[in-house]
Amino acid sequence: MNTLLQCQPACAPSLRRIFLAAAAAIVPMLASAQPAPAAQGGSPAEVFRRMSADNWIPRSVTFADLGFTGPLVLGYPDTLKEIYLPVPTNVPLANAALQMDANYVRADGGRTTMILSVDGYPVSARPFIAERGDASIALAIDGNPRPSGFVRYNIDWRTAVGRENTCADARTPGNLLRIEPTTRFTYRYDGSAVRDLTTAWSSLPSTPTILVASNKLSPEAYDSAWRVGVALERAGKRPIIRALPAVGDTVDMRGVTIPAALRSIPAYAGLTENGPHKIKDAAEIGALMSLGAAGPFQADIVIADQSFAGAMGGNFEALRGQLPADAAGPYTEWRTRFLDPWGKPLASKEVRLSNVFGRPTIVIAPDAGAKAAGLFTQIWQQVAVSSSVVIQAADEPRSDLTAVSLKYLGAKPGSFDVLAHADWNATFDIGSVAADGRGPGTLVIDVAAAPSAARTPPIVSVFLNEVLLGAKEMEATGRRERIIAPIPRYALAARNVIRVSFTRQLASDRCRETPEPYPVSVLASSHMLLDKIEPGSDFAGLMSRFAAGGTVLVPASYLNDSQNTLPRVIRLAATTGVSPVNAKFSPVADGTQPKIDGPFLAIDLPLQDAKKSEVKVEGGRLFIAGSGDKPLVDVTGLNRVGLLEVTKVGSDTGAVYRTLGPDAPAMDKPMQLSDGNVAVIGASGLRTEVNTVDPTGQGRLREARPSFFERTYWWLLPILVVAFFIALLVYASRVRRRKSANTDL
Repeated sequence: MNTLLQCQPACAPSLRRIFLAAAAAIVPMLASAQPAPAAQGGSPAEVFRRMSADNWIPRSVTFADLGFTGPLVLGYPDTLKEIYLPVPTNVPLANAALQMDANYVRADGGRTTMILSVDGYPVSARPFIAERGDASIALAIDGNPRPSGFVRYNIDWRTAVGRENTCADARTPGNLLRIEPTTRFTYRYDGSAVRDLTTAWSSLPSTPTILVASNKLSPEAYDSAWRVGVALERAGKRPIIRALPAVGDTVDMRGVTIPAALRSIPAYAGLTENGPHKIKDAAEIGALMSLGAAGPFQADIVIADQSFAGAMGGNFEALRGQLPADAAGPYTEWRTRFLDPWGKPLASKEVRLSNVFGRPTIVIAPDAGAKAAGLFTQIWQQVAVSSSVVIQAADEPRSDLTAVSLKYLGAKPGSFDVLAHADWNATFDIGSVAADGRGPGTLVIDVAAAPSAARTPPIVSVFLNEVLLGAKEMEATGRRERIIAPIPRYALAARNVIRVSFTRQLASDRCRETPEPYPVSVLASSHMLLDKIEPGSDFAGLMSRFAAGGTVLVPASYLNDSQNTLPRVIRLAATTGVSPVNAKFSPVADGTQPKIDGPFLAIDLPLQDAKKSEVKVEGGRLFIAGSGDKPLVDVTGLNRVGLLEVTKVGSDTGAVYRTLGPDAPAMDKPMQLSDGNVAVIGASGLRTEVNTVDPTGQGRLREARPSFFERTYWWLLPILVVAFFIALLVYASRVRRRKSANTDL
């Protein structure tokens, strides 16, 4: 006992680390805990009763899912970070927990503290005294409904340094906190609390699954699937395509546990393999579907097809014939609640909220893809406050005005405090502002800042897609100040990010005050001016052409391999800025030439009427012509590589995608294209982008050429004015002399 008491001061850090490690291990397990799984049922009947009673849906979101591709580092002067964790809107949470994976280094000493807050309220405060160590922590998050659809997580990493005088340097650039992208937020929510389409859309995970009826789709269902996929891309999601299995298909059973009580039934007995499994009959398909959330097939959005109801009904009946008599009733109840509703036919242009595999799912009629894509845009998604809607029209408002407010584009003007540095962000799609020959021309950002103790005024900078457009030294009087920033064409992309960055000098009034944050605001009067533009023959020009429509052309064979081809169509359409609401869709039969009318995106289609291209693709060979007889590039043996090129068919400009080699590259996310006209795409995304018409970038240089007043020749202006007045005086003198001579005569 005495030994333990004597050890306490020295062992406190070790004991603290042991406690935190134990908490870190226990809290996530509690967060991911489910109600008693079906495997605990003693009979098939009990298994289905438990599954019918289980409405809980687990969710897990990592920082990597939120876009943090690398570690998040906090240290002087950026010691504050607020992260928005998505949750279903207005839905209570259960067992919510955050496991933050982090470590720290302290080279500058001082009193270092990490303060964590949730929704503005502190939940943890910890000191750090070692030179380096583990800063991981597990936090329980309250389950209150969030009307905003987000949990606000604040991290404050600060160091106080003891100083002998008030003007000593208090900066601590060597005290750093590193937060890993594996940091995970887990929770559960009651699926029965999701009662309308708006809430269902807000509860979609970062990688939602679009379920289609089979690998072979009708043109209508395929059309709806790619449109909904592009709408999800525009909402910042990364959709996954899954097709319902058919007899003879192979499914991956890794990680799927078959309840012990069901393994005596023939349909389930063959599914216990831990790996790929080839489906033998319709009863096995019914068994896979009946596993619900524990099975290998999930759905967040379903593209309905006429074959759904009949195919599913036959599979479920085949399974029912193998169940014991006492399990028929519970199975029928489970099937009625979670399997049958989404197989019922939908009305034309209907979007319905149904229960699929035990979770609320958006089911879209095969002819409602374009309307659904319009409904779930930023401006209209709050209108879908019903479990079923029939959409006749849902488009973005158009006008002849030459300006649009950033609030209309989905931005949220507001105020926040700035100590050293802070950013305000907004995103918009090129299709929201490019129409009728107009496109983004100038950003007008209205801001205001409160004065601080520092004599150096704050600086505001405006970025578009990380291109600095303009900056200003603010007066900081609390009144509106305006930054006018012209937008170069090369800075535009299909999806654009506006960033307004505020920087304050960390200083006090002659060292008599401690630096404190002061408020700044991005005002609602901020807007974008639209200019008349002539779309060029590059990707940036193509995006503005697609804003008002266009045509997506695919081989008819794509419809017979939907699970593999739909991701390619979705990524290419999202990359080139094709509108999922206004575009047309046209499958092209083998051996026929498509009819081109307006902008187009042709995927793996040879266009004989296309104007002569400087790019040749033959098997695994890529050839791009250069000046004279010397090519820009000539490479053979390529595979899993694609090429996207801007070309013309008659007077219509569009893009053509071709696969190099026998296998197409995996496209996991859309790419950012700019002012090139040829893009080479690999397994990891965009590999390179060139402009074969203007490889040296002379067009960009002409666009960026300064005007007369931006040149150093501005001092010539007053000389020209003086010369003009002198010439005017000489002319007037001569006129008077002529008049005097005429009078004397």
